[in-house]
Amino acid sequence: MPNGILALIAPFVIRYFPMTLLTPILIAPVAAGLANLLPVPRRVMRWLNVMAFVATLGLGIMLLREVLARGVVAEWNEFLYADALSAWMVLLISMVSLGTSLYAGRYFDRDLANGAITPARVREFFVLTPLFSAGMFLVVLANNLGVMWAAVEATALSSVLLVALYNRKTSLEAAWKYIMLGSLGLALALLGTVFVYAAACKNNSGPLPSFNWSHLVTVADQFDPRMMKIAFLLALVGYGTKAGLAPMHTWLPDAHSEAPSPTSAMLSGVSLKVAIYALLRFHILASACLGSGFSRHLLLGFGLASMFLAPPFILVQRNLKRMLAYSSLEHVGLICTGIAMNTPVTIFGALLHMGYHSLTKPVLFFAAGNIGHAFHSLQYRVIGHGVVKVLPVTALLMVLAAASAIGLPPFGLFFSELTVISGGFAAGKAFVSILILVALIASFCGVLQQLSRILPGVPKPEFANKSSAARFDGVPAMALLLGTLLVFSVWLPAPLLQEIHQAAAIIGGKQ
Repeated sequence: MPNGILALIAPFVIRYFPMTLLTPILIAPVAAGLANLLPVPRRVMRWLNVMAFVATLGLGIMLLREVLARGVVAEWNEFLYADALSAWMVLLISMVSLGTSLYAGRYFDRDLANGAITPARVREFFVLTPLFSAGMFLVVLANNLGVMWAAVEATALSSVLLVALYNRKTSLEAAWKYIMLGSLGLALALLGTVFVYAAACKNNSGPLPSFNWSHLVTVADQFDPRMMKIAFLLALVGYGTKAGLAPMHTWLPDAHSEAPSPTSAMLSGVSLKVAIYALLRFHILASACLGSGFSRHLLLGFGLASMFLAPPFILVQRNLKRMLAYSSLEHVGLICTGIAMNTPVTIFGALLHMGYHSLTKPVLFFAAGNIGHAFHSLQYRVIGHGVVKVLPVTALLMVLAAASAIGLPPFGLFFSELTVISGGFAAGKAFVSILILVALIASFCGVLQQLSRILPGVPKPEFANKSSAARFDGVPAMALLLGTLLVFSVWLPAPLLQEIHQAAAIIGGKQ
């Protein structure tokens, strides 16, 4: 191409197609999902997904460096916008998506061998999963609150099809419950988004203000306070439903238990946190407009309610994945409670907890998937005892992940929980810290009691002589996430630590 033509079109390309970091993060999973629509072998589909998420993880690490250097990264005239909180979420989504893609190949090979699923449904999984991840990336990278809402809606639409993937009566019922409650919640979140704009326009006599979050947060002190209160209440119930906060959580155990285990890992590992991210953006605006008290007290109430609701339901579950789902409810409640206490230490601990839980919970769901294939059920009465003898490697990894989930040292969740509790005591919020400790101990006992029913002991005769051919299936994915968890539990690189502190400052209104 002649140099004159290049010089002519270069400004146009730079102006309208400024692809640097954020755009490729969205393009990579979308491209993988669309490519999997082509008639390619399952192995190719699997590795297309893996390569897409290796790329997003690499881009996420580059984004972390850029955010630390520049404060924010924006593209497309600030249509895409990443600060430290966004960059933290990109890393979590990429890591869990990568682990899921590594695990899914052998998981669906076993499903096909058992006749539990058709090849067309497997292709549907490999198409929808990267699109699900792309929707989550857009949630955390969109600057416009309306686009963020639309992206959350897109994640709900793609994930509901994944929940119904097995096409059983129970999975269809779970998907129906998920879409009905989720749609109702997102309708309220949309109404909350509209009220934010109305609050911004109320005292504004000039042109209509920008709906970009980066602009709104700078003028939030001028919002109409009554409309902002309504907006946050609607957003709390709406996005809180998607996040699985009690009492809007009733879809969560059904969806997590009926979905394929890779999808359960995505839902629990990152989808719940992405909804919390959307809620946090409203919390930041509400705090800037009203002071921190209004939104903080609501988050505290819903967070503690979730933490105390989880333990009794954990104790009475008869299905392994339903028990893990209720465990997620407790962790989501802790994240909201830590943020609600509104000190730099507790917010930092909540964000740290978000990351450690994202690495822990997929390992438990992957292990549950292996157990479901080996025992042809996730019901405790069918599994019986002796998982350690039937699936020794899976059981070992599950025990390590469970030790992390219930907050035992040296795992990171112990440190993040201790950070939230100690931060509460240091800030004079001793009563709240004691409540957190009580709820954590109750959940600890519940999870320990439930896993002790199936892991030790002698297996039933029909399972005792299981072939060892599948004993190492899924181990690379579980080892990747668990290994990352262990490394970051004892050592957090300085750039990552700095990013989490910056994200905590954004939530606390210090940036």
